Order: sequence, then structure tokens, then C-alpha cells
Amino acid sequence: MLTVGAALIHVGVSADHFREWWAAGLFFLVSAAAQLGWALWCWSRPSSRRVLLAGAGGSVALALVWTVSRTSGLPFGPGAGVAEPVGVADTVCVTLEVLSAGLAVVAATAWAPIRLKGPSTPRRAAALTGAVAALTLVASGAAIAAPGHDHGAAEVAGASAGHSHADGTDGEGDDTDGDDTGATAHDHSDVPNLPDAASATPAQTAAAKDLLAKTIAATTAYRDPAAATKAGFDVQAAWDRKQKKLAALGTEARRKSPRTGAVHVPNEANRTDGKVLDPSAPETLVYRRNTDGKFTLIGIMFTAEKKAPPTSYQPYVRWHTHEACVGGGLKKLKPVNGVCADGTTLRTSGAMTHLWFVDSGQLAQAYAVKPPVKAMVAYQKSLP
Repeated sequence: MLTVGAALIHVGVSADHFREWWAAGLFFLVSAAAQLGWALWCWSRPSSRRVLLAGAGGSVALALVWTVSRTSGLPFGPGAGVAEPVGVADTVCVTLEVLSAGLAVVAATAWAPIRLKGPSTPRRAAALTGAVAALTLVASGAAIAAPGHDHGAAEVAGASAGHSHADGTDGEGDDTDGDDTGATAHDHSDVPNLPDAASATPAQTAAAKDLLAKTIAATTAYRDPAAATKAGFDVQAAWDRKQKKLAALGTEARRKSPRTGAVHVPNEANRTDGKVLDPSAPETLVYRRNTDGKFTLIGIMFTAEKKAPPTSYQPYVRWHTHEACVGGGLKKLKPVNGVCADGTTLRTSGAMTHLWFVDSGQLAQAYAVKPPVKAMVAYQKSLP
């Protein structure tokens, strides 16, 4: 039953891994199928020592893969060489796998008590099975449902759903011009998370890499919030506005983002200077505030106010807009099928795109729709 619990967790998180890399999602589903098959085999019939040790070996192998992924990082895939933060679900899962391996080894040894010598009484077996199953399923369900399962996303991005502009509230940097911006509906489900880097020419890739390098260089001073504020990006004021909006939204919003999270910090002068995709004058900086009150610069947002965005830096740069229904004394609401409620008007924001600060070797991650948490964590650790 311990192996069943681990398999359920693998199934529960496979969708997230499919979004990151199809091979990772497939690995989790295949692992879950193997674990369930082994558990069913052992449960339904007397198992040989070879079968028990094979299952134990599989569990140990999965635990070793997890250990590598949380220490040095796996040597392949989109996040190659990037160590993943430890999360609740994966910790529960690897614990179940280690326990399962240990019990399988005990059952396979000659000194294991009553090993395969006869079934226990039906009543005792049913009670033991029920207790183990209940504990395993409760632990598995709690792990799957736990916020922050997304590989420690809360540590950097501050939003379990990816790009949320402050945990579902109005996006700082999206709503400060007083016009058609600031939609609360940040739905990018129709846009692939990563750009189609395979279709890019060498010149396009070089240009995208150059934009990332120039933007990081131009904003290095803004790692210090005081310097950013002096340059027109008032970090604390943007954070305070976010907190006021959370308070207005109620207890649930404050619970999701009490003292930490991402905040978009706009610069009014840059938003109205007529420049677009200018590394030296980004319209918005994106910071992450930790529990100690420290702000970490994790990226920027370019905007094209009241004009069609440029087509440069394709296929890496992809623009998006936000829609909201405003007026009628209501808070900004997401339109349903493009239609607003009576008494409200549909407003569409200017086009915008994010550039996340990661190592240039992870170029596609820099232009991701969702914050590329693992790549950002690795980049922050590499800074002096």
C-alpha cells in the first residue's frame, strides 16, 4: 500500500510535469503504472524473493533519481543541471518509496517472520489493510493538494499558478496608467508556456540572447530596491498597493499571499516614453518579496501602450493582453466568452510580455509565460 500511495502522487503531479516536458510527464505515468502493477501482483498472490527485490530496487532507483534532482539536478531535459527545490508532495512520495523498499527487502529475507508461510486471519488482514490504506491515501491526497507543490514555486515566483501578477489581484504595472489596463484575468492557456525555440534561426536566437543579456545588465543596479526607487520604480509603494488590494479582496486573498509574493513595479515615465522593448527602460520590474521582507529582482515586463507591439525577437517574444469588465460599481471581472455583464464595459489592456532573469543557457525559459522557477532559483544562486 505504501507503493500505491507513491504511485497516486506520481499520477497527481504528472500533469504539471507534462507541461514542463513531455518526457518527464511520461516518466511519472510509467513509474506509477509499474508501482501499481507491482503492488497488485504482490497483493494478489504469494510473491517470490525475486519479485520482492525487483520492487525494492525500483523504489530505490526512483528515490535516487529524486535525490539527484534535488541536489545537482538531472543532467538532461529543459532544467538540466538545475536542482529542484524540495516540496511537500515529493518528500511524502520518496518517503513512501523508501519505506516500501525496506519492507520488501525484509519480506524477501529468510529471517522475515511468517514470510509467505500462510495467510493471516481475514479479519486481521482486513483491519491492517484498511489502516495502511487510509493513512497512505490521506498522506497522498494531502501532498497532491498541498499549495506550493510546484517545485517550490513560492520561493521565487510567488504564484502557484504561474503568471498571476500578485496572486490573482490586479497586476501592479498593468493597472497604473488609469486607462484600459489592469485586467484581473491572466489566462494564457491558449499560449504555449515556452517559445518554439526549435523554429528559430541562429540569428533570432542570438538576438533573443542579446536582449536578455542587455536587459540584465541594464537593470543590475535595480537589485537594490533603493536604487530602483530612485530611478522611478517605487518598490515599497507597489507592494503596499498590492497589500491594500489584497485586504479589499478579503481573508482568502490575504491567506494566499500574506507577506510574500511577486509584485510588478511600474515606472510611469518609461510607460509613456514611446519606447518598446528597450532594455535600458523597461516599463515594469518584477520582484519577489520573501518572509524577511527582502525584495529580489526576478524579471521585467515590457509593454506596448496603445499601439500594436513590434514583431521583433520572434519566436521568443510573445505578446499578450488582458481583458476586464469595468464599471457599474463592480470590481474588474473576467468576461465570459468575451461578453461582459450588463452595466459594465469590456476593456483590453495594452500588449505586454515578460522577460525572466535566468542563465542564457536556459534561453527559452527566459521567455516563458509562467515564471521558470527552477531556472530562476539557479540563476539567483549564481549571482555574487
